[in-house]
Amino acid sequence: MDVRERVATALACAALDRSLAGILLFDLDADLIVPVVRWFAGLVGGSPAISMLGATATDDDLWTRIRPRPGETNGFRLEHGPLVGADRPPGVVVVPDLALLGLAGARAAVATIGADVVHLERAGMRMRWRPADYWIACCRRAEVGRVSQHLLDRFAVRIDAAGLRKDVPARSAAEAEGLRAAGDRTAVLGEPDPQWRRAIGAGRLPGLSMAAAEGVVELVPPAAAGTRRDLALARIARALAALDDESVVEREHVDAAARLIGLSPTTRPDDPSGPERLIEPGAPWVPVEGGADHEAGHLDVPAGEGTPLPSGPLPDAETSGDPYPEDHADPEHDEYPLRVPWHRRAGGGPPRGHPIGTGPAREVRDIAMAATLLESAKFQTLRCGPDHFQAGHRLHVEAVDLRGHRRAPRPSRLLVLLLDHTCHHGWDWYGPLAPYLRWAYAARAPVDVVEVGAADASDELCAQRFAARGLLDPRVATALERRPGRATPLAHGLSLAARLLRRETQQGDAAVVEAVLVVVTDGRANVPLAASRAKSLPERVAREGVDDALGVAGEISALHRVRSVVVDPGPRPGSHLTALLATALGGLIVPGGFHTLDRSNVLDDMEDMSGDAGGSG
Repeated sequence: MDVRERVATALACAALDRSLAGILLFDLDADLIVPVVRWFAGLVGGSPAISMLGATATDDDLWTRIRPRPGETNGFRLEHGPLVGADRPPGVVVVPDLALLGLAGARAAVATIGADVVHLERAGMRMRWRPADYWIACCRRAEVGRVSQHLLDRFAVRIDAAGLRKDVPARSAAEAEGLRAAGDRTAVLGEPDPQWRRAIGAGRLPGLSMAAAEGVVELVPPAAAGTRRDLALARIARALAALDDESVVEREHVDAAARLIGLSPTTRPDDPSGPERLIEPGAPWVPVEGGADHEAGHLDVPAGEGTPLPSGPLPDAETSGDPYPEDHADPEHDEYPLRVPWHRRAGGGPPRGHPIGTGPAREVRDIAMAATLLESAKFQTLRCGPDHFQAGHRLHVEAVDLRGHRRAPRPSRLLVLLLDHTCHHGWDWYGPLAPYLRWAYAARAPVDVVEVGAADASDELCAQRFAARGLLDPRVATALERRPGRATPLAHGLSLAARLLRRETQQGDAAVVEAVLVVVTDGRANVPLAASRAKSLPERVAREGVDDALGVAGEISALHRVRSVVVDPGPRPGSHLTALLATALGGLIVPGGFHTLDRSNVLDDMEDMSGDAGGSG
């Protein structure tokens, strides 16, 4: 089964069975999302409404929206959002990138996909309905670790769509003419089988036989509690049987469903104990003395007659990938990805951060005017009577109507990592860095990484810098694994860190009250600061690069709310340079490399930093 037939069959199964409303397409080309969705909408029939859901969607966009309408009796209209399914035909919700789906969209998907009933209490409304929308989401396998497993569990149909292309090959001139008439809707998956349309229109689902149920239990791999993988496989098998106009789901339908989603027995993980060795009757058996502990060596085995191997079917030339890549992916999301992340505020003062919504006002310094007026408009008839909407009548606004902005929190902690890749030879720097990385994760602090001396740097005379929203940004892990180069522009790296720390802790409405600078270097700077800024090779270096680095370190030591740590790579020629740098920064020096790290002391130092941050500045 090629990728085109696999995707089309899976979409037909979802269109037939409403319990398969969650469809996840792995590695689908972004240009093919719209044609695939249109093909599915045409298969479902009834011209379903298509809604795109992205990272910026809020609860106000999804559920209920208040819109001013001058022609209405009360001057406004309360509209239902695209996910409110009461008294409307089923729609199609499209998520172009599941890894980038916002918190509101993720919560909505968990609450509605596969649910028997949805309750909504919002803006004075109470509604209840049975969700019937279809969800089609796309995600790259490399980014599955960024998605909550609770959200992934809602998508029963998992299909590998890598390699799907446009331009369906026509098998006849009549079929080619039909494809041209259908246009973009069938340019990817072709015209659906007429038997599929009849099965979807009938909506009949066959029963499950005992052999099919046993096959589901046998094929589904062990998974964490709460997953619905066995139900998903059984429902896909039931849909395949219905598409074939069968009255009972048999074992072959379960096997076909497993192959469809990539859960064939050939792709299941082997038993950890290893495959069982089969010995033909009469074949010579040579025992190995000593068992597993016997020393490996040459073993003479007498030649015998050849034994033919058992025959079996070859695997398909084009197989589907693992439908559950999250079982092997490293988690790259927060511990509780479906909750609003908490942040420690810097203290009093006006709220900071860009607006992400509105809510009841708690203070009068950050009033959302449009939301306040819309809230008060709902009660004008009650407060003033029917004469309110005559020309020239003022709006009655009370304290209960006040709405304030909900703002994205601005973190008050910051971690700056300066990584000298040229000193990363023969030792593991994860050990010394682990306490500070854990601190940044626990404090939800953004991480700025300054890289010095990387082999793949765009300019070896200059340091490179990037800003990450948190420790789980994949770029942080990539930076920690980068190969070393030749030049060490340490002074330029420290100058980039100094400029960042000065801006985040001193200038404007700086919200950072505690910044930790961790420098991993051997101190042997061989590029002067002037050469880095001019991007030209110096005529001679001598000690100029080291002196420039110490000078910039002295500027950093004068900054308030900044704590510095220098990680020493270990014994080497010129090891005193690391101590000089730590002294210039006015910070701690942590042994690394061949030294034994006392983690308890480092953690105590971090607690002291957190305790002293409030009084500094």
